[in-house]
Amino acid sequence: MSSDTTSRLPCYFLSHGGPTTVLDTENAEYKFLQQWGDKVLNEIKPKAIVIISAHWETNGEIKVGKFEGETPIIYDFGGFAEELYRQKYHSKGSPELADKIVNMLKKEKFKASVDTTRGLDHGVWVPLKVAIPEPKDLPIVQVSLIRHASYEDNIRVGRALAPLRDEGILIIGSGTMVHNLRDTFRHFNRVTNTFSGEVLPYTITFERDLDKILLNSKGEERENQLIKLIDHPVLRQAHPTDDHLVPIHIAAGAAGQDPGRKIFEQFTTGMSLGSVEFCASG
Repeated sequence: MSSDTTSRLPCYFLSHGGPTTVLDTENAEYKFLQQWGDKVLNEIKPKAIVIISAHWETNGEIKVGKFEGETPIIYDFGGFAEELYRQKYHSKGSPELADKIVNMLKKEKFKASVDTTRGLDHGVWVPLKVAIPEPKDLPIVQVSLIRHASYEDNIRVGRALAPLRDEGILIIGSGTMVHNLRDTFRHFNRVTNTFSGEVLPYTITFERDLDKILLNSKGEERENQLIKLIDHPVLRQAHPTDDHLVPIHIAAGAAGQDPGRKIFEQFTTGMSLGSVEFCASG
């Protein structure tokens, strides 16, 4: 699939993992991201990437990163090896695309404006640095989440952005399928530097229920089931907060009638790094 004017690009939900992903070259997630990046560059060939990360939430208004030249990155984490704070990622923005996104969101009655100061957080630059180490002339534009927005409104954001897919632009929601850091780090062994606990039951339960929704339904049916997750019995075990979950809603909103396909899966105690592709060809 290429980004010619007659092709609709796929869109994605990626589980971005922790900051250490960028250094852990032997991990299955690292290898998956490399393969996915190769597909993006050599098969999909987008004109730009628009990405919504769990790690940028704004109050009452959607912000869109707007940079003339190289977009800075931020180290929005603490307590990690010094090598992580020396990482660089050389990518450029697109002021024209940022402005376009703001207008698209406003058209759908969202409050939106550009942000010219905040760099890409680790939910963006960590997976993209592994997947696309040198983006060169491929613009990357980050869009914020609205803090405490409903599941319905996050789906509406995805719908508002969906027309970009017809213009050769790749839309990515970056979060985590299951994200309970407290439970996960309770099982972290600082001697062996590994997570030694078994995968917690709610992790598998929630992931499998998400799979049923994302892979076995589409369009309005899928969106309605994602909205009903608010009543899921293990929601607040799987996601104590919504920030890592709602990028799924945005990706599904952008996907529309396109079916979903699971492209990666990895479990760690209270976390699941599942990733999904939405594409008309299945």
